Amino acid sequence: MMERKDYDVSIIGGGVVGCAVLFELTRKGYSCLLLEKNDALLSEASSGNSGMLHTGFDAPPNSLELKCIQLCQDRIFPLLEAFNIPYVKCGTSLVAWKEEETSQFTVLQERCGYAGVHDASVLSPSQLLMKEPFLSPTSHGALFVPGESVVDPNLLGLSLAHHARMQGAQVITNCQVQNVRDGIIETSLGPFSAALTINCAGLYGDIVDELAGIKTFDIMPRKGHYSVFNKSAQKIVNSNVLPIPTEKSKGVALFKTVYGNVIVGPTAQDVKERTRPSFSAEIHNSLIETGKRILPDLKHHQCVGYYTGVRPATQFKDFQIKCVPSRHWITVGGIRSTGVSASLGIGQLVADKLECEMGIEPSRGSTMHVQAKEQQWRFENHGTIVNIDGYSYTTTHPICHFGNQLEDSKL
Repeated sequence: MMERKDYDVSIIGGGVVGCAVLFELTRKGYSCLLLEKNDALLSEASSGNSGMLHTGFDAPPNSLELKCIQLCQDRIFPLLEAFNIPYVKCGTSLVAWKEEETSQFTVLQERCGYAGVHDASVLSPSQLLMKEPFLSPTSHGALFVPGESVVDPNLLGLSLAHHARMQGAQVITNCQVQNVRDGIIETSLGPFSAALTINCAGLYGDIVDELAGIKTFDIMPRKGHYSVFNKSAQKIVNSNVLPIPTEKSKGVALFKTVYGNVIVGPTAQDVKERTRPSFSAEIHNSLIETGKRILPDLKHHQCVGYYTGVRPATQFKDFQIKCVPSRHWITVGGIRSTGVSASLGIGQLVADKLECEMGIEPSRGSTMHVQAKEQQWRFENHGTIVNIDGYSYTTTHPICHFGNQLEDSKL
């Protein structure tokens, strides 16, 4: 049994959102503990995302999701530079594959403006082909959003957690939370105490809330499947290519990772299981064919594998970020497909709530003004292990694993 220790804040869940909350609160001077039930951080929903950094162009107006994405956009790029995390500002082309979809360009442009994205522009079919010369010529134009990016989502989460550890936060893996009562977190490694607990448990957020006697939403898992092409295809696509989004999903995208792999996906299918879904040859083959319809030249490039993920959707369209003062508790739930894009914004919002709504002040000194030049870490990426400034972490995201494969290798 581990020694019981006192903290200002305990965070349950080590996905990208939990790591971002840990990063933000530690920088503000809070004594923090992060508990993750898996062997490695970023092992659940955060290991099956696209790695896209969205601007919030299609987030619901007046939503917490949009607010968090906007806050993240304001801060993330200097941080990526400071931590030396690979990213590319490639832009997104929202393509109308049917003539009737062009009517959505005006609606999407209005949404872009509401979200503070004022540089989106409508491209005619010929203008789109100038930007994407290998794209199928059957489109009816696109709305181009230049601020959209891709990032290594694994290095982002690990860097946030690593920085917090270097500032004194404690991160404990292989630690299953079993019960929560009166500020005591009972775990498989013994009890811990904290003035406040933050639930960042992602796919298990509703279950963890119930441990504290709270019930405000249900996780309704949404499965996504991705098919991955060889890096030889990287020269035939320049931007993230997405269809016109629907109410349920942004649709199947075609995009290039920071390492040059071209990926088609994700699908969106409501499922009951919270664990990583099994491989489906039918879906995989369908995605390959979709990719070839979008980019006909993909037929000349090898599909080297696939990966799957599950997103923690709920019955609500917005994020579920709520304070429960009587339980000394903050819930951060329902962070669906924009966890990476909103991560730092969520961290900032939670920090504001901690001080203003929960009345908990940090017990340590702030480290908000660490100079960027002091944080230029040296990454050594070996596929499944990454060394950050001499510390080893397990990489869990297939984007990293495919990115470290030789061009002629296959899963």
